[in-house]
Amino acid sequence: MRRRQRAGIVPRPLAAALALSIALAITIGTGRAAPPGSNVPDALTRRSGLQLARMPRAAQLYATNCQGCHGEVGSSAAEIPTLAGRVGYFTRIPEGRRYLVQVPNVALNANSDADIAALLNWLLATYSRAQLPPDFQPYTASEVGALRQARIEVATTRRRVIDALVAAGQIPSADALALPHIVLY
Repeated sequence: MRRRQRAGIVPRPLAAALALSIALAITIGTGRAAPPGSNVPDALTRRSGLQLARMPRAAQLYATNCQGCHGEVGSSAAEIPTLAGRVGYFTRIPEGRRYLVQVPNVALNANSDADIAALLNWLLATYSRAQLPPDFQPYTASEVGALRQARIEVATTRRRVIDALVAAGQIPSADALALPHIVLY
């Protein structure tokens, strides 16, 4: 039994073919093929063939897990520790290296140990390369996995690490890594 078509309704296979022919006509009409796999969200810009470089996974992890507080350039509000030009100092002593993995938003992060290691290595190289020790060894997934098990009292541990950095002659004074005193209320 044949189905009757209503007037003005185009059958699905014909509609798909029509859409494809319109897309081809537009592409041919411009004199060039549409750029393959453009990742630019704006339709007009996409036609230009512009391609955006993909963000490295570690940078994506920073953007989604850290940037909200620490800022896109490693520095934001006064009450949030500045990473830019400072965070690398912590890797100069074992206690500081542990501290970076054990702060709660790192230790309790849902990402894998490998992702956290990659994130920390990217962050250190991006925001604080000059402060890294000459013999800096990148974090590994197994090191991160082991260090993430411990829980710390952040303010006390940070003070203890900074005092140890000063005592070891790795920073001139505690002021190099001090947080401003902020009165909230």
